[in-house]
Amino acid sequence: MHALRVNQLLNLFLPTPCIGCQKPGSPFCSACQSIFEINPRAIQKSEIEGFAFCDYGLLSGAIINAIKETGQTSLIGPLANLMAKQWPAEFADSTLVPIPSSPANYKRRGYQHTLKLANALEKRIPGSKTVSLLRSSSDRLDQSKLGLAERLGNLEGAFEVDLRGFVNQGRPIVLIDDVVTSGATISAASSALAQAGISPVSFCVFAQTRAKSA
Repeated sequence: MHALRVNQLLNLFLPTPCIGCQKPGSPFCSACQSIFEINPRAIQKSEIEGFAFCDYGLLSGAIINAIKETGQTSLIGPLANLMAKQWPAEFADSTLVPIPSSPANYKRRGYQHTLKLANALEKRIPGSKTVSLLRSSSDRLDQSKLGLAERLGNLEGAFEVDLRGFVNQGRPIVLIDDVVTSGATISAASSALAQAGISPVSFCVFAQTRAKSA
């Protein structure tokens, strides 16, 4: 059965309150999606060029927190819809590489939210393909509590690259994540790929927030 049909049936028998207006029936209703403020912009982090679709605010933060902390993966589709509508032309026909969570967070959640997001984007962006080239090689501290220098140190050696079965056909390599702050995670992921011979690398994130001072 088509995923949309399944979601409609679930909403009928187990109505979910909208993350925006709290009305039951959809995890993120069409009315709230239509007024969600998308402000796409090109950004650069650690000399890596990328793209963010909105600011990290009350609603975007609530969406991300619900996906990561309360298991509301039904929000990933609407989030991908918002991103796909404004997908940058320079990232057409791209290889989408999700940045994986730490082993501890993956174990706690039971899923990789960035992989789910990349898969949802693949369905909505013609020519794109999700490839899980990155593996988390170690646990790390919660980045939100760290300054820039601490973030960089925290992520040193955090990722390994698995190239088995991967053939680089010259597509743009685009890292996928939910939020960017300092760019330390993107830098660590990009460095791991570069060491494995995969470059250049760009990134796309749903929301951008400000980094704490070091």
